[in-house]
Amino acid sequence: MAVPESGASVYLNGKFIKSTNFLQSGVFVQNLTPGPYSVMISKDGHWPWTKNLAVAESEVAEARAFMLPQNINGTVLLKGQFESVYSSDKNPILLLEEKRGDIYTLTFYLPESNEFLAPANSASKKLLSSGAKLKTVSWRDNGADIFFGSKSVGVSIDLAKRSVSAKNSTLKLDETTEYLPHQISSDWRQKAQIRYDEKNIRINWLSLPLPYFLSSAEETVYQSKYSIRHASFFPKRSDVALVAVENGVFAFDLDGRSVKNFQPIYKGKSPVFAVLNNKIYVLDQEVLARMDL
Repeated sequence: MAVPESGASVYLNGKFIKSTNFLQSGVFVQNLTPGPYSVMISKDGHWPWTKNLAVAESEVAEARAFMLPQNINGTVLLKGQFESVYSSDKNPILLLEEKRGDIYTLTFYLPESNEFLAPANSASKKLLSSGAKLKTVSWRDNGADIFFGSKSVGVSIDLAKRSVSAKNSTLKLDETTEYLPHQISSDWRQKAQIRYDEKNIRINWLSLPLPYFLSSAEETVYQSKYSIRHASFFPKRSDVALVAVENGVFAFDLDGRSVKNFQPIYKGKSPVFAVLNNKIYVLDQEVLARMDL
C-alpha cells in the first residue's frame, strides 16, 4: 500500500496497522489469510481514502492511496468575461476564451509570470475573434490550430517577444473521430491517455505491462448522468483523474476495485479547469484561480 501523505493512519478491517512518516510512506502487511479486506487511510484535515481489496494465496494485493486537503485555497489570477480555458501540452500557456457581446475573443496567457501574449498585428487580432464559439484547439510546438465551427486559424507563438501571430488556415477537423483534440490528454509520463465525451471518461493505456488497477488497455473509468465539461489526469498521477461535473472539480481514483474515491478540489457554480505544468487552474464565474495544492 503506497501512501503519499506523511502522518497518515492506516487501518485494515478497522484495525490500526501503522502511521506513515517521511521515511516510510508505504505499508506492507504479510501473512494475511486469502480473502477480502477493507483498507482505510486517514489524516487530520484530509479526506479519507478507502478501498476493498481481495488477497489471493501467494499473491500481493497492491494499491496506492490519494488524499486531498479538505480545505483547498485558490489564488485568483484573472477576472473577466471568460467562459473557457485550455492548456497547452507544448508551452507554458493557457488559452482563455472571453465573450464580449456576441463576439468570442481568444487570449493567450502565461500564468507563471502573469503575462499576456499580444497579437502581433491587427490582422492577427481580428482572426483571434469570432462570432462562433471555439470548438477545439490542437496544440503544436510554438503554436496551435484553432477551430471555430467551419473556420480554422493557425497560430504561431513567440515567447521571446510575448506575441502571437494568426493566419487563416485550410485545416479541417476529421468529423469521423470520436473525440476532439481537447478531449484527449496524456499522463505526465506519456504512458496513458484519458478521453472523454459528455457522459463518459475512458482510459487508454499505451504500454505494457498494464497497471494493477486495469484489466484491459482500454476501459471506461467513469460514467455520469450529468454533462462532463472536462477531464484529465491529476498532476503527476497516472492512477487519479480530474473531472469537472455539476458544480465542482473532483479527483477520483481509476482503481475500480470497490467504490471509487471522489474528493473535491473546488465547488462553485459551473467550473472548468486546465492542468499546466502540474498545477490546476479553475475557471468559474469569470474568475481564473490557481489551486494551492
